Amino acid sequence: MIVTKEQIQRLKPYIPEIEALVEAGDVQEVLDAVDNVVIDNILAHDNEPDEEGLAIETIRDAIFYQNQDED
Repeated sequence: MIVTKEQIQRLKPYIPEIEALVEAGDVQEVLDAVDNVVIDNILAHDNEPDEEGLAIETIRDAIFYQNQDED
């Protein structure tokens, strides 16, 4: 699985177990965990992501594209 150190550090405040998820190697599990963070952000801001939510969503998209050929 391809996830950068920067992405892990950026996600760690929201997903404390992110390193273990990445090490387990299940891309979908990582994407689901990030999706949950994005959804929580959207729900907390009148059904629209704020700047932080958009940044997390961008990381999620990057992880998806980085791992398209990994499945």
